[in-house]
Amino acid sequence: MQRRNAKAQRGRGAKLRWWVTRLLLTVILAGVALVIVPRARGFTLADAEAFIGAPLPEGVSEVQFATREQFARVVWLRFTLPPAADITPFVQAMGLPGEIREAFSPFPAQNYTEAELTWWIPYAATDFGGMHTIHQDKVYELLLDHTDPAALTVYLRVYGL
Repeated sequence: MQRRNAKAQRGRGAKLRWWVTRLLLTVILAGVALVIVPRARGFTLADAEAFIGAPLPEGVSEVQFATREQFARVVWLRFTLPPAADITPFVQAMGLPGEIREAFSPFPAQNYTEAELTWWIPYAATDFGGMHTIHQDKVYELLLDHTDPAALTVYLRVYGL
């Protein structure tokens, strides 16, 4: 009788170890999937909007974006709006302090690290306003290019500190 009880107890212990091992493997695999899957799908425009802290304004067109994460995340965004568009709600939605200053550019010269971004040409603007500010441990650099009277081109570079 005692022998059977010992075997039954060993059997229960083995089943318990099997279930605990199975549960641990499931948790580990789920954790790995949560880390790998977002990286495998790539950085999306929705991710960029989440990073900058606001959705792009309504009516945008010609949206271009890029990102890097070498030392800290950097996001480059370029989009166009109708020439009379008010960018103020977008700036406020990001929570940025300060105002856009006429004839100010946070991008006075081409940056060699951005050379492969052929669409990123804020330094070519001739009629512009801009701002440079730090908000929630990120640097925001914004340029409104009014050079083309048919469109307002917005350049935004945001990077973590």
